[in-house]
Amino acid sequence: MAQRVNRAARERDRKPNVLLIMTDQHRWDMMGCAGRDEVPTPNLDALAAEGVRFSNAYCSYPSCVASRNSLMTGLHAHTTGAITNRDTLDWRYRTMAHHFNENGYLSALIGKMHFNDAMNHGFSYYLSINDWMMYLGPKVQHFANEIANHPTSPNFFETMIDDGAGLPDVADLWDGPSPWVGNVERFDFRKMASELEEEDHLDSFIARESVKFMQKYQGRDEPFFLVTSFMKPHTPFYAPKTYAEQYPVDDQVLPDPGDLSQYPQWIQQHAAHTLEKEERLRKAHQAGYRGNLAFVDTCIGTVLDSLDEMGIRDNTVVVYTSDHSDLDGDHGLYQKFCLYEGAIRTPLMVSWPERIPRAKVADALVQYIGLFPTLVDLTDTHPYRGPALVPFDGAPEDFDEPSFAHLCEEPDGDGPDYVFSEWNMRDNPQYMIRSKKYKFIYTVREDFNELYDLETDSGEHRNLALGQEHADIVAAHMAELTKRMVESGSAILKQSMQLRP
Repeated sequence: MAQRVNRAARERDRKPNVLLIMTDQHRWDMMGCAGRDEVPTPNLDALAAEGVRFSNAYCSYPSCVASRNSLMTGLHAHTTGAITNRDTLDWRYRTMAHHFNENGYLSALIGKMHFNDAMNHGFSYYLSINDWMMYLGPKVQHFANEIANHPTSPNFFETMIDDGAGLPDVADLWDGPSPWVGNVERFDFRKMASELEEEDHLDSFIARESVKFMQKYQGRDEPFFLVTSFMKPHTPFYAPKTYAEQYPVDDQVLPDPGDLSQYPQWIQQHAAHTLEKEERLRKAHQAGYRGNLAFVDTCIGTVLDSLDEMGIRDNTVVVYTSDHSDLDGDHGLYQKFCLYEGAIRTPLMVSWPERIPRAKVADALVQYIGLFPTLVDLTDTHPYRGPALVPFDGAPEDFDEPSFAHLCEEPDGDGPDYVFSEWNMRDNPQYMIRSKKYKFIYTVREDFNELYDLETDSGEHRNLALGQEHADIVAAHMAELTKRMVESGSAILKQSMQLRP
């Protein structure tokens, strides 16, 4: 009898599990619950119905490494110093994994995080893309062929280096050219179906291994903190045949890029370069992206269904997000690497049946790197011991962005007046400040301003900063940007501003 009472007391007092599901490069509006159902996303839609969906969430930096490291630390890229896809995170920064370890959780990462090195950064249990390649064995040739054949980036065929897609999983693995150069096939891009069976795809592997982890460890006294990080809809754009065939290349409709003359020169040049590519290649890019998205939604469903099957759904905080969005042809651009909505506005959902209301949409502005302090608050895993594992010069004292736990519980509440994002701080820095109505982008090297009224121009087609009518609004947003730069004390920010013409 005493044992049963003690077990019941432990279950009552036990901290909730945390399941953070990530995808890579998922456009925020491309799911049924967000208004675009051209690619069915029944599992993400079901998750949105079980919790709060944040409709105005922004990533801190539109590239994989910087954005993911910011999410894991709660710090902007200008704080961590990881500002390109070749950088690594200083091991001395405390990540979510370190925090939950210190609070009695078993931490696990299964899938992609793009750390670029062999450090686990606090995770006790870690299955990476390398483990999947060992599972594949000789069939890894198919994956190498797919990496080589990016429809709008043919340089991969010549280099065979795309660590963003996991080849190699650790940057600079080879001293010299990749051994895959000259050992891959060239595709014609008329069909975007993978030659790998569905069960052999990386995202299928990640889903299966995530379920195995939870089945093995969910019944123990300690809760788990699991990051299930899928690769798709990111490249390579080759989904299993069943999904790829739903989106024929020839059926894709390319969007009108609009008037490019109102954008910075570097955007105009990049768009012109993309629009010069064959229409077939751009359509292949779109077709592959959509097949990937349909497939990864199924994989997400596998993981979510397992929570119900194991009876742990009610006591598990489930988060869904992506490291950045995808332009999908907006302004003649694809992928990310700029500060338009199609690159930095991210999907974000939080669900916890015991505490968070269902089927709610929070329209408040949110910085997605505020997820770290938000999970600290929701799980009541205090105290938080600061961003550094050991003291070092330049280590910040706290998170760069606040918790939004109050919006998880009361979705109609207020968020911050402004959100911030940054890009390309080493070569051509850009900074974004968004208020509820307006979005301001400053390009440093060109000393160029952009201002968009997102209430009337959600596609960012009319740059209001080109005239004087909105000069006061431009000045107010520039003042907020300058204030942030001064208060941050970041050497990287100061150096970037010195690149002005």
